[in-house]
Amino acid sequence: MAAFVVKDLCAGCGACARVCPYQAITGEAKLARVNPQLCQDCEECIFTCPNGAITAA
Repeated sequence: MAAFVVKDLCAGCGACARVCPYQAITGEAKLARVNPQLCQDCEECIFTCPNGAITAA
């Protein structure tokens, strides 16, 4: 399953997008968005997010 962003926790820092090897995360309006079609469940974004805003869906 693709990663999921908890909007209330996301600070829009972009750390998750920078570490995603599949370029599945973009930052739109200071909020990370995961493209589930590109996400390969590597969980790099989950481990990198300083706010714990990304979880496995």
